[in-house]
Amino acid sequence: MKKSLIALAVLASTGAAMAQSSVTLYGRVDLSLGSLKELNKSSVSRLNDGGNQGLTTSRWGMRGSEDLGGGMKASFQLENRFDADNGVSQSPTFKGASWVGLSGGFGEVKLGRSTTVYDDIRALSYSSNVFDSAFTPAANGVFGSGGDYSSRFDNKVTYLTPAMGGFYAGVDYAFDEDATKNVDKMALKAGFKSGPMDIGFGYQDEKGTAKYTAFSGSYNLGMASISGGYNKRDGATAATGDDNEFTVGVNVPMGAIALSAGYANSKTKVNGATSAKASGFAFGGTYSLSKRTRLYAGYRAHTIKNGAGVKTADTKLYAVGVRHDF
Repeated sequence: MKKSLIALAVLASTGAAMAQSSVTLYGRVDLSLGSLKELNKSSVSRLNDGGNQGLTTSRWGMRGSEDLGGGMKASFQLENRFDADNGVSQSPTFKGASWVGLSGGFGEVKLGRSTTVYDDIRALSYSSNVFDSAFTPAANGVFGSGGDYSSRFDNKVTYLTPAMGGFYAGVDYAFDEDATKNVDKMALKAGFKSGPMDIGFGYQDEKGTAKYTAFSGSYNLGMASISGGYNKRDGATAATGDDNEFTVGVNVPMGAIALSAGYANSKTKVNGATSAKASGFAFGGTYSLSKRTRLYAGYRAHTIKNGAGVKTADTKLYAVGVRHDF
């Protein structure tokens, strides 16, 4: 009888501990069939991962948290990115995320690899486009060197403020860990989110390379949501070039169907003279078969001209695909 009572007590205490912590396996597989036509080249048919010609990059990962009591929580995330068309993992192994952190009334502190707070602000500029990967004009082909910022930092310490009446802020600091170079990186964000509106400012300094500034926002009108943003890149020297870029997007949900479109434009200057101009647009739609599975079709086109007005790139992409989340 005593052994039974002890066993019940152990099970009860174990259950309580398990209830305070959790680990979730999650993932996404996105594949599409498409056609790519580039300047002075024949069109190429291809089956490709969503990160190259679809909704988003395929991935799998684990995330979890533990209630430490007193309003404090420990959490972690590991996320691997891979190309679903051939099963090859992207490098590094946990390219998407690899961090551990603590959160509470003070906000949140995260240590490891994750998206920069600057990238959080950039994401607002195309959040109204259901295609946040290959069919987002701002992220593919249109933006020049301004699009080459590091969306993730290694060896990073992140601090995110707690909720403050709609205001939010965050800062990243990434250690280069090479005494001969001393090129640590930093990023910060600040914004305001209330109801359907989310606006923010971001700044990122990749020392010795470039500095980036972004103003972005989104607004949900109910029948449609709109977003847009401005991004500026200041090269380390005049010879490395500067960029001025903007993008706008709209998303219209209609039950299981969502239609979206986006436009982006950029101008690059080197030594004070315009060296390139680019513009592009994309549109498409998704159809939700369930909460976890979507069909989609999209089209993207962009052109780039040099300072003399000669076209150096002319790209058109068509694709249909399916994405499944688990």
